[in-house]
Amino acid sequence: MLRINISTQSTRLEYTTRNAQSNLKTTRPSLQMETTPATLEISQPRGELTIDMTPCRYSIGLKNNADFARDNAALGKQTAMDAIARIAQEGYQLAHIESNSNAIADIAADSTRSELLGVTWAHIDAPDIHYQANPVQFNPVAGKVNFTVQPGTVQGDYQPGSVDIRVSQYPSIEISVMDVKV
Repeated sequence: MLRINISTQSTRLEYTTRNAQSNLKTTRPSLQMETTPATLEISQPRGELTIDMTPCRYSIGLKNNADFARDNAALGKQTAMDAIARIAQEGYQLAHIESNSNAIADIAADSTRSELLGVTWAHIDAPDIHYQANPVQFNPVAGKVNFTVQPGTVQGDYQPGSVDIRVSQYPSIEISVMDVKV
């Protein structure tokens, strides 16, 4: 009897692989920031207060030198006019001799009479008070932000992967026939 022997040898492949490599070098980004804060300057200058006591002092008889001299001159003039009028009146009385009165006695009696002093309730004028307010001085200064940006960098070195395929054994088929005795 004949026997057929078939032996096969399959293909044998050898693979050599190299993985892909990516080498990345990075530098961090940096941000330098400098701020100047906002400021606000507010100042209130003092107001000006003016008090004029002249009306108050004048109402109680205290005057400055110029007004006092002017008022005394007016009073002197009025006193002189009153004296002239009195003397003229006395002369008129002395000139009327036809009246049966004693003119000299009447003139003497009138000169001894004085006016009664009395208390006069008078209003005292208020002083002139003026206040001038000065406006608020307002000076805002805006804040500032100064910054410098240095972007980060990425340096890459990419090496692609590779696959080397090599046939280490080729396929083959051997067929042999043997005579086998049974």
